[in-house]
Amino acid sequence: MGASDSQGGRQLRIDFDGSRGRVPYPVTYNFALNPRISTILPAKSIVAGGVQIDVKGEGFALLQRPRMVLINDRGIIQAGPVCEVEDDGLMVCITPGLPSGDTGGRLHHNFAFDFDGTITDSRQLEVYSNPRVDQFAETRFYRPGDNYLTINGEDLNVGAMERDIKITVGGVDCQLTALARKVLTCKPPTEKPPLEGGLQPEVVVKIGNISFTAGQLSYDSPSLTSSVVMVILGCVAAMLICLICLAIMYRRKTNSHQRQMKYLKTQMDTIEMKVATECKEAFAELQTSLNQYTADLPLGTPIVPFLEYKDYCARVLFPNNPHNHPVLRDLEVDSQKAGAIEAGLREFHKLLMNKTFFLTMVRTMESNKYFLGKDRVYVGSLVMVVLQEKMGYCTEMLKQLLRELIDRTVEKKFQPKILFRRSESVAERMLAAWFTFLMHDYLRNFAGKRLYDLYWGIKQQMEKGPQDALTLEARYSLSEEKLLRATFEYKELTIFIAADSMTYTQPDMPVRVLDCDTITQVKEKCLDAKYRTVPYSDRPNANDLDLEWRTGINGRMVLQSLLSERSEKSTLSLKNSPTLSRPWVGTNSSSNSKDAEGQKLFHLVKPTEHGPSENQEKMVTEIYLTRLLMMKGTLQKFINDLLESIFSTASRSAPLPAAIKYMFDFMDEQALEHGITDAEVVHAWKSNALPLRFWVNLIKNPHFVFDIQKPTKVEGCLSVVAQTLMDACSTQDHQLTKDSPSSKLLFAKDMYQYRDWVDSYYSDIARLPSISDQDMAALLNEESRVHRGQFHVFSALNELYKYLDQYKDPIMDALEHNEHAQASRLPGRLQMKIGVLL
Repeated sequence: MGASDSQGGRQLRIDFDGSRGRVPYPVTYNFALNPRISTILPAKSIVAGGVQIDVKGEGFALLQRPRMVLINDRGIIQAGPVCEVEDDGLMVCITPGLPSGDTGGRLHHNFAFDFDGTITDSRQLEVYSNPRVDQFAETRFYRPGDNYLTINGEDLNVGAMERDIKITVGGVDCQLTALARKVLTCKPPTEKPPLEGGLQPEVVVKIGNISFTAGQLSYDSPSLTSSVVMVILGCVAAMLICLICLAIMYRRKTNSHQRQMKYLKTQMDTIEMKVATECKEAFAELQTSLNQYTADLPLGTPIVPFLEYKDYCARVLFPNNPHNHPVLRDLEVDSQKAGAIEAGLREFHKLLMNKTFFLTMVRTMESNKYFLGKDRVYVGSLVMVVLQEKMGYCTEMLKQLLRELIDRTVEKKFQPKILFRRSESVAERMLAAWFTFLMHDYLRNFAGKRLYDLYWGIKQQMEKGPQDALTLEARYSLSEEKLLRATFEYKELTIFIAADSMTYTQPDMPVRVLDCDTITQVKEKCLDAKYRTVPYSDRPNANDLDLEWRTGINGRMVLQSLLSERSEKSTLSLKNSPTLSRPWVGTNSSSNSKDAEGQKLFHLVKPTEHGPSENQEKMVTEIYLTRLLMMKGTLQKFINDLLESIFSTASRSAPLPAAIKYMFDFMDEQALEHGITDAEVVHAWKSNALPLRFWVNLIKNPHFVFDIQKPTKVEGCLSVVAQTLMDACSTQDHQLTKDSPSSKLLFAKDMYQYRDWVDSYYSDIARLPSISDQDMAALLNEESRVHRGQFHVFSALNELYKYLDQYKDPIMDALEHNEHAQASRLPGRLQMKIGVLL
């Protein structure tokens, strides 16, 4: 049928060789407008072709065999397959490949469409070079649980889209999950595709009209070949030889150093020469490997002894009485009054569940000038214990109190940046306790392990050198205030803990100690080694045990912590034993020290009022500050790991706690509501609320989280780490000088990186999807359900009532002047409750 210059119906006539034929009935042939194209997406392809293109327009239903064609001045040079017409306004066409003479790069070719013999107007098509898929370097192995297969290449998504790519593993589809320029991932089949001869399935990637074989994906367990085994054995042998050589060199160097030091000690008579010697030793320490913590741990790293939820919360909320606080036991009252008191406390609990009463009570207490800071902290903790089983209601009240606190701060034009920094209100204490409750799982699953690694690393490193048992000054420290500023010679000893008499299969346990350690310090190191997997509360106490030295079969001697007739602290080197017989001299032992009032104890550091002894001369203290750098370098990885876990929004081990996102969004909303445009203000709010009030508290007090001894010996180092965290959250750049605190100078170079982590952490959280009130309520209800019954609520109510009774008159007056309280008859209910509990 020919073309027509207009649309409409035409009468059909058939001519046979010039003569008109007869049509038995009239037939009308309709001419319609040619199909029109409006949009072509995407207008790009690859050299090999095969890329799908969506063509939108109208009139496509008339077409029978439309094709996409490449054209030039001479006409059609390449035609693609027949397009698939989806409906009258959409068809999907496949791009043809370029002629073999054309190469890659970014080319522009004219293309058009062949609509059943009619060629449309030409358009421009961007043609990119063919993508490339890298072959596997070796056979990949599939393991159960592997959800993704990663394939590398080049220009994978430049000229093609996800629908143009098909991946198969042994002929079975591997569903494409992600596509980037240089990598794509797919979900492989969970079972090995059936192949003849037991062959391993091949991974084939088809992009448009071009196919690549990436390699094989084996579903068998990987095994080591003989050549690999030989290489491993060779490497092990080489490492052993190197270690032996290093040990010999180290031994020679140590002996040489000791001889040199002995010679210098006899020759040097002035303090200047001793300063030079100490500088040389410090420099040598800085050049030594600083990352041997893992290798030097005695008998392996102990487990992480997390406290139970109840104990963890009690130590954070009531640090002055965490073991015997009333909320941890049943209410103790006279049995004759128990029923009435219980009824009164139950009515008090109902009153606290009334929003009007709760807010009125808190506002009235805080408005009283005699309601001190410690009272606000204690009341806030008690309130959180009472409301712990109603976390949804608790969060609602907390947000309302925070709104009022922010309102007061803005109205009175206080410094908004210091908000939440200190617990100066019930709301601020409740916020800290709120994070304490909701961050528990994150601590156990992720960040707590990093905190414990840091604590244990500090403890182990400090025990490598002398530490004064009384002043707690140590050779290895991060804190300048707790640095041992004197020269002490000491030797490292290995003692063996005898196995239990009933256990013959266990060998004696080696423990590394120092000859200047006190007997108590030795006992504590022995307990750490023997009970490394036992929580501290389940261990025997060092003061309840004796250290018995054994030699031969019957030779035994109990080593006492203090010599009965001397004022010095007893140490290993004072004991007259064959292996511990080095004479105790002034540079590493205590000496007799008596004042007018009697004996005075000291360990390594003599009291300053006596001045330096003949053989224990104090040097310039700044010489020893290089040890701070060595300690910092040793612990750098543990500090970085802890800060990364604190300021991480994405982790495989634990997702970001919803409480953080929810509360940070609330702070952003409050800043917007009050017209606060200074980004540093919101930054300060978030830093004060979480890192400074929650994380700093746990870093300084790891025994709040773990069942460990109170970290008195390492608190100086922990305080430096906590200060570093606070500096990282600060937005102010402090100009450092030689007179700046050593804790700031130690981490000066790292502070830029740490602050970048903090900024990225807050911005990443802001970009996360918001958590609706409904979703948060569900999470809070689950939190209450899981931890229901952890505390004795009646005991907490009884403690809280003591404050209510103290301020009952102003609270009653405030309720009587409140319309909502009057409507709910709250004054009468409160008066009735007070009468019951009197």
